[in-house]
Amino acid sequence: MEVIVIGAGMGGLSSGIQLAARGASVKLLEKNERIGGKLNTWTSDGFQFDTGPHVLTMLWAIDEIFAAAGRKLANAVDLTPLDTICRYHFPDGATLDAPADRDAAIRAIAKFAPGEEYGFVQFLDYAHRVSDATTDPFLRNDFGASVHGVPTREQWGQLREFLALKPWRTLRDVVREHFTDARLRQVFELYALYSGSHPARSSGIFATVADVQWRQVTYYVQGGLYKLAEALVDLAEEVGVSLQTNSAVREIIVKNGRARGVVMDNGERRYADAVICNEDTLAAYKDLLKPELRPHYPDRKIDAIEPSTSAFLLLLGVRGEYPQLAHHNSFLSNNLEGEFESIFDQHLPADDPTIGVACQSITDPTKAPPGCSNLFVMTNPPALGPEFDWSMQASQYREIVLSKLEAMGLTGLRDRIMVEQMWTPLDLQSRYNARRGAVYGLSSNGWRNAFLRPPNVCPDVRGLYFVGGGTHPGGGLPLCALSGTNVARQLESDFRKEFLP
Repeated sequence: MEVIVIGAGMGGLSSGIQLAARGASVKLLEKNERIGGKLNTWTSDGFQFDTGPHVLTMLWAIDEIFAAAGRKLANAVDLTPLDTICRYHFPDGATLDAPADRDAAIRAIAKFAPGEEYGFVQFLDYAHRVSDATTDPFLRNDFGASVHGVPTREQWGQLREFLALKPWRTLRDVVREHFTDARLRQVFELYALYSGSHPARSSGIFATVADVQWRQVTYYVQGGLYKLAEALVDLAEEVGVSLQTNSAVREIIVKNGRARGVVMDNGERRYADAVICNEDTLAAYKDLLKPELRPHYPDRKIDAIEPSTSAFLLLLGVRGEYPQLAHHNSFLSNNLEGEFESIFDQHLPADDPTIGVACQSITDPTKAPPGCSNLFVMTNPPALGPEFDWSMQASQYREIVLSKLEAMGLTGLRDRIMVEQMWTPLDLQSRYNARRGAVYGLSSNGWRNAFLRPPNVCPDVRGLYFVGGGTHPGGGLPLCALSGTNVARQLESDFRKEFLP
C-alpha cells in the first residue's frame, strides 16, 4: 500500500509512522523548511523558543506512536514532570499556584479561597468521569462517523454514559456549579480558550482538562518540545517514511471518486493508493479539492462555520530574570466577560487580554544565555476578519500586551528585550495554511461542535483521510496524535476490505 501524507505536523507524523511500521510505503510532504507543523522552534543569539506547544499531557497518546514501531517515548526524549501546572496572576496583585500534586492543589485553593476546596474536589471528580466516558468512544474513535444505522449495544452504552454528563450544559454552567469565588471561576472558565472557544457557548465536557492536568501529569521535554519533533523524525526514518520538506501540494488527484495522489506546486504529479491530509481540514477542502468533488462541504457551508480563535505571539529573549514567574503563567484580565465579548461578538482583540507567558529557561537553563530568560508570550485574538487589520495594527497591539505585562509586575520588560519575533494571525495563516489563522480549526462553541467535527474519513472521496487539529478529535498535541492513530487504523482496515481477498 502506497500512502501520501500532506503535512508533517503531529497528525501527519503519527499516521505516517504507524502505517510505515505496519508495512506501508509512506511519502510525507511538508511545505515548510522544517518538520513539525505548529510544533516548531526559533533560535536567535543564544535564545531558543518553542513556537507552539510547551508541555506534554496525555503522554499515552504520544507513546502509542512509538509503541507502534516497538519503541518507547521515554527512551527518545528526556521527560521532566512539572511541579506547578500554572501560576495565575490576578489584576489585584494576588497569585495562585496550581500544583501538579492533587492534594497540594486542594490545599492551595483552600488557602486562596477558603471553602472552595470542596467544590474543587467535586469538579475533579466530574472531570474524571468525563475522561472515562469520552476517551474510548470520542478520542480513540470518531463516534459520530462510526455509528451507521442503529447503534450497537456497546455504542448505546457509551452514549448513555455520555448523556448522563449533560454535555449540553456549558463550561460556565459546570464551573459556576462548583465554584462561587469569582477569581476561581475565571481560572477554570479559561479552559474554553484552550480550544479557542467561549465558556458560555462551549460544552461543559471541557472540564476534562482538569483531569488531564491533575491525574495524567504534565511534562516538559528537556531541550524544548521540538526535541519531540526531532525524535519523531528519527522514528519516521527508522521505519522507512520518506520525508520531504519544501514540498507544497496544490491539489489532490481524484479519479473515479477515489484519491489517487497529489499535484505538487511545480506541477509534478505523484500517485498513491490513499492520501492523508494534515492541512487544516476546512482549508484543505477549499484549496485542494474541486467544488464538485465535495458536495458535503460546499464553499457556503465552509464559510459559515465559525473558526476558533487565533493567536498573537511574542518570542522575547530578555536580559535578567523575573523571579515571580513559573514555567507557565497566566496574567488574567480585569474583565474576562469583556474580553470574551470583544473576541467572539465584536471580533476584535481585547484591550485587556488574558496573556499566557511560558518561561522555559526556569526549568531548562539551556534555553537562554546565563542570567537571561526566554519568554513565550501569547494572547487569543479572534480569527482573521475585516474588523481588525493585522498588517497595520499589529505594532499597536504589541504595545497593549507589553504595557499590561509591565503593569502586572514584569517591570522594565521593553528595555530588557534583547531578541524578539512577533507572530500574528496572518503568519499562522501563511505558515500553516490555517483557515483565517485559526489555531484549532473550527470553534467548539455549541456542544455538538466539540464532538461532531469534520470527520477523519472524507465523506465524498474514498481513500482520503484527514488528521490534525481541524478534524476529529480536536486541537492540541495529544489529540492531533490520536487523530493520526485513528486514521492509520481506519485506512489499513478500509484498504484490506477494498483491495485484499
